[in-house]
Amino acid sequence: MFPPGKPSGDPSRGQTAEEIERYYRNVKIGDLAAIRSSQYGRLEIKVTTVSNINPEIGRIHLDDDAVWGGVAYSVESGKSYYASSGQSSLIIPDEKVTAWAKANPRGTPDY
Repeated sequence: MFPPGKPSGDPSRGQTAEEIERYYRNVKIGDLAAIRSSQYGRLEIKVTTVSNINPEIGRIHLDDDAVWGGVAYSVESGKSYYASSGQSSLIIPDEKVTAWAKANPRGTPDY
């Protein structure tokens, strides 16, 4: 069985919170980033780039915003600073994630 919130069709399913935090603690401006947004059975993944980093407070800013949540994210939690209880969070833009995002530019309701 798969963990709640990450169904079998989700390309980020195997990523752990620790791996995601480690990736974003080491990004530089211009590196790839990915935002996972889900709501009402719909999954959207946006691949973008890091536009600013603030390691002192553990915050990064992205070039593009999420469907819900803005452009500023916590490196520790992966959650948006603007909508921390929302359905958007950072994931690692690995090969599976970027391929899924390219194949599903508007997301998918059947993940």
